[in-house]
Amino acid sequence: MSEAQALPRGRRYYLRTLSMFGACLATTTAGTLYLFSTYGPALSRRLHLTSTQANVVAISATYGQQLSAPFFGWLADTVGPRVPSAFAALASFAAFSALAYTYQGTLALPSWLVLPLYMVMVGLAAQAANMAAVTTTTKNFKQNRGTAVSLCIAFFGLSPFVLSQVNTLFFTAGDQPDTFGYLRFLSFLGLGTSGLAMLSLSVVGFGPSRFRRDVPPGFVAAAPSDSSSGLLCDSASEGEEDEVRGLLEHGQPHGAASTPVAAYGATPKGSVQSAPGVLRLPAPSVGSATAAPQSAAGAADGLDYDTARDLGGMAFVRDPEARLLALVIFLCAGIGVFYSNNVGTMVNALYYSSTDSPDPSAAQRLINHHVAAVSLGSFGGRLVIGFVADTCKRVWLLPRSVILVVIVLGVALSQVVAGAAETLPVLLVGSALTGLSYGSMFGFMPTLVSVWFGTRHFGSNWGLLSASIGFSGQALGAFFGHVYDSNLPSQDPSQCARGSCYRDAFILSLGAGLLGLLVAVILVRRRGDRRRENRRQWEIEEVDPAPYIPFVLAE
Repeated sequence: MSEAQALPRGRRYYLRTLSMFGACLATTTAGTLYLFSTYGPALSRRLHLTSTQANVVAISATYGQQLSAPFFGWLADTVGPRVPSAFAALASFAAFSALAYTYQGTLALPSWLVLPLYMVMVGLAAQAANMAAVTTTTKNFKQNRGTAVSLCIAFFGLSPFVLSQVNTLFFTAGDQPDTFGYLRFLSFLGLGTSGLAMLSLSVVGFGPSRFRRDVPPGFVAAAPSDSSSGLLCDSASEGEEDEVRGLLEHGQPHGAASTPVAAYGATPKGSVQSAPGVLRLPAPSVGSATAAPQSAAGAADGLDYDTARDLGGMAFVRDPEARLLALVIFLCAGIGVFYSNNVGTMVNALYYSSTDSPDPSAAQRLINHHVAAVSLGSFGGRLVIGFVADTCKRVWLLPRSVILVVIVLGVALSQVVAGAAETLPVLLVGSALTGLSYGSMFGFMPTLVSVWFGTRHFGSNWGLLSASIGFSGQALGAFFGHVYDSNLPSQDPSQCARGSCYRDAFILSLGAGLLGLLVAVILVRRRGDRRRENRRQWEIEEVDPAPYIPFVLAE
């Protein structure tokens, strides 16, 4: 048992809550990655960038984020969350400061190719903060891990909404938006939030398992101090002994369920272990009628046939299911990155082509509204998907792979709406749907990885999977820039009536979404085979994984 797990329960709760607060702060910094559309158009105008060049600059942040994911995941697994958080604070401050002074003209720009280097640093800071937060949260929660991780990641999605509104309220008041002031604000924000996260994040662990309280009638919980203590220490920690004492002090409920309770771990069916004054009844068969209601209860008994492995390193890379999951992420998650980086260009095209007297500040406010819609949708998806997935698994026993199919279907539908939009209100709906589906995917995937492949190597595994997003985002963004520049060589958005200059780019994004849906369906079938194999193995080994309370005959 680790030093943190040896702490009293109240202290562990305090540290876990403080770490959750730090994780939410860390993902606030990570969310600045998606703010390019709030300052990108102004930066492009000031520095005379084409749409293709602007896409290269924007996607560089995604490259910095995704390609560094395996390293920062490994770092969070190895040395803990504080070193990545410290790096995120310094890198975010340096990157946004460089962008601000380049925009102002104070920092010389020998070539526009320097801008991608600054954006790579933005991506590195975002990934360091994100990995520190998600890895810590995954290792601190077990029963409600999906809800906890999605809450943490939700702030990743909420951050662009809040910061785009800050831009609207404080940096677009005049005739021209104050892009320099906005970029300076982002630099200090990253320094402050990641600095606080560095001080508050810590890996506490799951803590001792909670005891089941269904002691059979006529028995009471055994005190750790009596002759049963040796048996108790075989499979319970000091923290669990404290819980037994608590049960004795507060009384044992009468009329509890008469279901026999077995020891946690590999206890053969039909065995009876005894000690002076202590009775431990034989465990029911996993496939028996007695065990069936418990299995339906879900995580309370730990009978989750969706997981039985703890993979990492090359074993994870060679696993067919890990490869299929990486393909789904590659095809679908890049859509959200591509859309977030180019929604500003789309809004400008629809706005300038539909008005005779355009106002740059009004255009910037419209861009902020769409960035906010993407962000709110992403926040909602990340926040809700963990609770929905946990509930569907626990109550209806719905496989997680089926939930993945529903999310990928939402990604494809969002591209249909966004690609067909000819007015700003319809595009706003497409922005919200894209954010919702993208947020649901990123809120669900970390939990999926931790459940299917274990938590020991979670940081490294999740880093390897998410590294592919940069390539698909780059491909989709480059195709968008090529279509836009080909149809609009003058770079005058007023000539792009009803989005005709970029609509063909959505053919590729929709195709990627549909292909991802096909791969997800294949994954559903493979996971079904995996669950049946897990159940068969557990029945062969005759293992009942339920925790236990030692109990003695009542006098």
